[in-house]
Amino acid sequence: MFNFKLQTVLDYRKQLEEKQMLEFAVTEKRLNCEKETLRKLRRKKGDLISRLEKMGEGKLSAADASTYLSYISRIKDEENQKEDVICQIGKELKEKRAELVDASKKKRILEILKEKSLKEYKVSWINRERKELDEAGIFRAGARGRGSGVR
Repeated sequence: MFNFKLQTVLDYRKQLEEKQMLEFAVTEKRLNCEKETLRKLRRKKGDLISRLEKMGEGKLSAADASTYLSYISRIKDEENQKEDVICQIGKELKEKRAELVDASKKKRILEILKEKSLKEYKVSWINRERKELDEAGIFRAGARGRGSGVR
């Protein structure tokens, strides 16, 4: 029966890889959510600017213009904050990707070692079987030779 000596290490490496995959997926989802929030902010800012331009065609009070402009300015600040957050999460995602690749490589090395060990085990097992069959054949041939010998 084949027993890979490093199976516990391989199992551990598989767990680490799965953990890294999960962390990568969570970080990627956070990044996508932040990007979507940024897109919504930009759309909202564009809508406000369009509304302000349309209102500017008619009569627009200074108070209304000031309110719109301060709201647009606040949205620009939020955009800048989101861009910073997206940049940070992007760096974090890059790190998580590198960790995942590293964990995958380490696991793959052990899988290759396991495959090689299994191959060697199979070859050894086949050679042992051949040797036993050869010995049994020699034993039978010897037994037949003794049984038909001259007395």
